[in-house]
Amino acid sequence: MVNSSNIKLLNELNCETLDRLQHVLSRLDQRSYTTTNPKGNASIGQHVRHTLEFYQCLLSATEVVNYDQRKRDILIESSPEHAGTVLKEIQHQLSEESFEKQLSLETEVSADADKIIRLPSSYSRELFYVLEHAIHHMALIRVLIKDQLPDFDLEDGFGVAYSTLAYRDQQANA
Repeated sequence: MVNSSNIKLLNELNCETLDRLQHVLSRLDQRSYTTTNPKGNASIGQHVRHTLEFYQCLLSATEVVNYDQRKRDILIESSPEHAGTVLKEIQHQLSEESFEKQLSLETEVSADADKIIRLPSSYSRELFYVLEHAIHHMALIRVLIKDQLPDFDLEDGFGVAYSTLAYRDQQANA
């Protein structure tokens, strides 16, 4: 059973993760944000858009969450300023959510449009999923930044899973 303190913690962790992303966004120029990197066949902006839209899907879900049917807002991927505004809106919504709710996860399991499954889930489970999903895409953003902007200063924990950070800390203190 998930209690409200667990949801509060998950909301805080998501907001902290989004703060790290916002810090990077605020220092990127338009060109760096929108340039498609041939190594990853995507831009930083595309990864940011993808990440934020998963949050939007979850936060707008009432009974069913379907990340495949997200609205693809091209302005998020083309404007770091707009992405920052959307990010702040998501953080505000997260700070107001404090209760568990049952959800169903609906997802396509192949490229065939008729292969869709629905699984039982919950707000807290999906909140943990979008956190891990955000960190994963931040790791990809980290690779793009290191390739495109070698002098760009990134904090050591940007795009690194919390479990990896804890493990590294444990190893350093052993």
